[in-house]
Amino acid sequence: MDNKELHYLTYDDEEIWNEMIVNYVNAGGDLLYPGDEKEMLLRSVLADFMQVFAGVDNALRMKTLRYAVGDYLDLIGELRNCYRIEAAQAAATVTITTNATGVEEKIDAGTPMTADGSLYYLTKEDIYLTGQQATISAVVIAEQAGVSGNGLLSGTQLQLVTANDAVYSIYAASDATGGNNRESDDAYRERIRLFGINSITTGPAVQYEAIARSVSSTILDAKAVYGGPGNVNVYLALSFDEPSPQSIKTAVKDALSDRDTRPLTDRVYVILANNIPYTLNVECTINNTSVSTSTLEAAIDEYQEWQDSTVGLAFNPDRLKALLYQAGASLVEFGEGSNFNGDTVEYTPISYEDRCMGTITLTIESE
Repeated sequence: MDNKELHYLTYDDEEIWNEMIVNYVNAGGDLLYPGDEKEMLLRSVLADFMQVFAGVDNALRMKTLRYAVGDYLDLIGELRNCYRIEAAQAAATVTITTNATGVEEKIDAGTPMTADGSLYYLTKEDIYLTGQQATISAVVIAEQAGVSGNGLLSGTQLQLVTANDAVYSIYAASDATGGNNRESDDAYRERIRLFGINSITTGPAVQYEAIARSVSSTILDAKAVYGGPGNVNVYLALSFDEPSPQSIKTAVKDALSDRDTRPLTDRVYVILANNIPYTLNVECTINNTSVSTSTLEAAIDEYQEWQDSTVGLAFNPDRLKALLYQAGASLVEFGEGSNFNGDTVEYTPISYEDRCMGTITLTIESE
C-alpha cells in the first residue's frame, strides 16, 4: 500500500498471507504450492481481505478535510456551512426588434440563438410577437454552464438558429454575467479551511479573502491589504479564461459590502491584480529513456499553477528547475529570450498589487 500519505489502517498483503498459511498448517492443513486449488482459494480470500481493509481505510480518510474528495468533501463543507460553488449558466438581456408581418407568433422558451456559432443562448420564457413592428426585451441564458457563457458583451448582434421572418434583429442589451465553473476539490478544500474566520466581523484580512473567493470559481486568489486609515484594498487574481473580469470584480464588491460582512468603519476597494509577464524558454537534458515528455510538462504545469495563481507571490524560477530535476531531467537551463517583465530571470519579490503571468516553452535534448 502507499505509505506516503496518512492512513488509518496499515496492512501488508505478504505478511497477512504468511499468517494465513501458518494458521492453515497449524489447523491440520497440508503444505500448499502455487497452483494448488486450496492455495488459489486462500488467495481469493486474501483479495477479499485487502478490499475490506482498503475500503475501511478510504472511508476513514474521506471523513478528513485533508483527503476527502467529491461528495465526501461536500459533506464536510456542509457541516461547516460552507457550500461548494456549483456550475451556473450565464444570463443576459437581449433586445429583439420585430417586423410588421400582421401575424401573431410565439418564440418558445428554450429557443437557441448565437452570435458566433460557438456559444448558444436560450430564451428563458416564451416571447409573444404581435405581428407589429416593436422592440421587445427578453432574458436569455447560456446553453452550457460555465464561465465561457460570460463572453457575450453588450451590443453584440445575435441570430436565431432557426430563422424567423418576424424577427428583424437581436442585440445583447447587457453583458452576460453569472456563468461559473464548478469549484474544484482543491479550491473548495482551501476555502473550507478559511471559512471559519467568516464568523468574525471585526474585519480581519482572511475574512475578506475568504468571502471574495466564495464569489466565483474563477477567482484563484484574493489578498486583502491595508490601504490607509479605514480603507481595505482587496486584490484579485482571476483565471486567465475568465471572459468578464469586471463583472466578477463587481460581484466581489457587492459580497464584501453586506452589512454582516463589512464593519461600518471600513471602505472596501476591489482591484484586479496587475499581471507581470514572464517568459521562460526551458532547455532540459535527459539521459534516461524512462523520462517522458509528459512528465516534464506536468512539472511545468505544476509550477505555473503555483506561480501564476497567487497574488503577491515572488517570481521564483528556481522552483521550476527543482520540479524538473525531480521529474528526471539531468540538466535544466533557461535559454535565450527568458525574462521577467523584460529583466533578468531571477528570484524577484513583487507587491500585493501584482501577480505573475507567464509563458513557458520546453525543449528536450537527450545525452
